[in-house]
Amino acid sequence: MVLARHLYKRIMRRGRVIGLLALASVPALLFWLVGFDDTDGNLTELFTDIVSSVGYTYAIAALILTTATLRDERDSGTLPYIYMRPIPRISMAAQSVAAGTAAALAVGLGGWLATLLAALAVGDVSVAFPAWTLFASAAIGYAAVFVPLGYLVPRSLLVGLGYILVVETILANVVTGLAQISIWRIALSIYAGVETGFGQVATESLGPVTPGIGGGLVKLGAIVVVGLGILTWSLRRRDAL
Repeated sequence: MVLARHLYKRIMRRGRVIGLLALASVPALLFWLVGFDDTDGNLTELFTDIVSSVGYTYAIAALILTTATLRDERDSGTLPYIYMRPIPRISMAAQSVAAGTAAALAVGLGGWLATLLAALAVGDVSVAFPAWTLFASAAIGYAAVFVPLGYLVPRSLLVGLGYILVVETILANVVTGLAQISIWRIALSIYAGVETGFGQVATESLGPVTPGIGGGLVKLGAIVVVGLGILTWSLRRRDAL
């Protein structure tokens, strides 16, 4: 896992991480601001509504981080030296995805801890505990997609933003098939399998996707396998060229 550690350290630069932690903490800030004015007394529904609808800021943070996993190496001109190492391409792909996943998980953990602090300030820290499943699931799914994207596509940030802002937030609301493979909705379905007190906005964000840990994990596993396969193929294709 030497390559994974190298890639992880390279993308987790202090300035980048601080900015992305702030981006991932936007749901926590909003809950802290709104939670004090909640008159219904149902903080769980309020929390789930906010984190499910505003949590796309974490998706953008994960995009910025994970697309940089191999892109930073390519832009700095060090990627050819990694190619020259006697590492099987499947291992190179797996370590790259692992590094991106670990980085996204680290930022996601920071965003989740921020929600815990916000919930503690509002008065009920228990409403935020189950949300770790949302951040963790999203980190795994987005890394599996965006690490290969950052390697294959020159303007990967723009393409990734298009996926998040257009496909996940707009098209998936009207096309059932897209909703079923939306990473954010898959993560939400796993979260809904742990947290049963979803509010109206959170339920609408989930859309036609069935809540449940098992089904969500199966979809997440399939996304990881496909993403790993595409990255392995693209690395081997470069060898052939």
